[in-house]
Amino acid sequence: MPENKEIGVQPIEKQETSVRMVDLQTDRVANVPPEVKTWMRKIEEDPTITKNNNQQAKGDDDSILQPIATTVTKVTLPTTKNTFVGGFSQPTDNAWRWLTTFILRIIKKSQGNVKFKEE
Repeated sequence: MPENKEIGVQPIEKQETSVRMVDLQTDRVANVPPEVKTWMRKIEEDPTITKNNNQQAKGDDDSILQPIATTVTKVTLPTTKNTFVGGFSQPTDNAWRWLTTFILRIIKKSQGNVKFKEE
């Protein structure tokens, strides 16, 4: 295969690359032209978004939010109170002990708003 000299193409010489030192403290802020807008400014200036917000909120942000009424829910447990109390006297390798421990966790999470199964 012919070399570059034989084809007539000049060989590419190595070009010197310069290393530029940058002071990070002084060059922290990038110079952005004013015609470049941030995403927040684009949203604020969008007429379709501001028109919808003005119709719904009418300048009051609290009118959109509705308070949630707190309801107390009663949890019905799948076991009787006698079975629950008797589970604590079982050894730790027994399934009744672990079922009782799990039911105790449910009682604690529901802040005592539970009802045991009727006997």
